[in-house]
Amino acid sequence: MKTQRILAPVDGSEVSHFALREADALATANGGDLTLMFVHSPATAHLMDDDFPEPAEMTKSLLDTARNILNKWAESLAVPAANRHIIIDCCGSAAQYIIDQSGNFDLIVMGTRGYTGIKHVHLGSVAEQVVRGAHCNVLVVKQPDVTTA
Repeated sequence: MKTQRILAPVDGSEVSHFALREADALATANGGDLTLMFVHSPATAHLMDDDFPEPAEMTKSLLDTARNILNKWAESLAVPAANRHIIIDCCGSAAQYIIDQSGNFDLIVMGTRGYTGIKHVHLGSVAEQVVRGAHCNVLVVKQPDVTTA
């Protein structure tokens, strides 16, 4: 079965960028469409460890930052521009929004940080929730550790 419609939910982190590159390769190999999705979850925005503003800053600022990052990332994709789409939204639960949209796609490719223990309990796992609730296949990608001694 060819995967024609791929969704790549991203949060601006390096692990989501790594997963996006995997999604791009799959979409390119299958001549499919690739949709990048950023969903702002107000409850967890302050936990992001990249260039996103603190929750006290306006949501508009966060969404503008997300739009800039996604446009920059989209420029480097191999998938032709006509087959690229960007969705940026604001809701209460990123996982639920992704699940709600999942019926429109053949595959979701998303990254995971692989938190365990107390971090997993407090932060939960968007990827885990999506795997459990999605209406299509989900490929979860963990960026390899690049440690040097």
